Amino acid sequence: MRTGYEEIIANAAQEVEYVNDFFIELSSVEETRKLWRAWSGLLDHYAKAVSAMRRATSHGPSKAWSDRLLYEQRSNPILQYAFQARNQATHVFETKRSVSPRAVSIGNIISVSGYSLVTMSKNTIIGPDGEIQRLPDGTIFTNAGKYAGGTIPKEVVEENEHYVILTDIKTGSGFWRVPNPDIHPSKQAIEIAGHVLNWLNRKLSEVKEMAASEKRIK
Repeated sequence: MRTGYEEIIANAAQEVEYVNDFFIELSSVEETRKLWRAWSGLLDHYAKAVSAMRRATSHGPSKAWSDRLLYEQRSNPILQYAFQARNQATHVFETKRSVSPRAVSIGNIISVSGYSLVTMSKNTIIGPDGEIQRLPDGTIFTNAGKYAGGTIPKEVVEENEHYVILTDIKTGSGFWRVPNPDIHPSKQAIEIAGHVLNWLNRKLSEVKEMAASEKRIK
């Protein structure tokens, strides 16, 4: 391992802790405006954790592990997307930072967010089989995108959480699609973040074990 690897690995461990902190924030933050901060922060510390682990292991017998680490990151679609998303979030200032606010929807066609009072009357939807369905009449209140009351009962509305809107990424080095398009957009960023965190924890355990073995040999 490189000279000073113990301190570098300690720094890598701290970066992984930061990734965990931002993962928790991404999953639980109440303010929609803070979602992008949690997402971009997680991506940034992910890249720093990988860089620190690679630097610690770039010399001697551990270099093969360092090369495998980079190969895993580049060959795994989720890990690679997260890395490219980090580069985009850091360097492309013109990129739109899109988040979807919390909202209440009725019949999948009417969506109400923010602090609102909406009155509905004589609305219908046509199902895929051509059947016409009448939506409930009445009023609905929302508080920060959450159901807060009204004459339309809560059981007939759907409450949707806020989330980071992910898009395909194009940079000077390539094009990367969102790696989990089959799940609901509200779950995509959290799923990717969880995958990244689990992988980092596995790699950190491996590099710590290598460091302990090197110490024993010395």
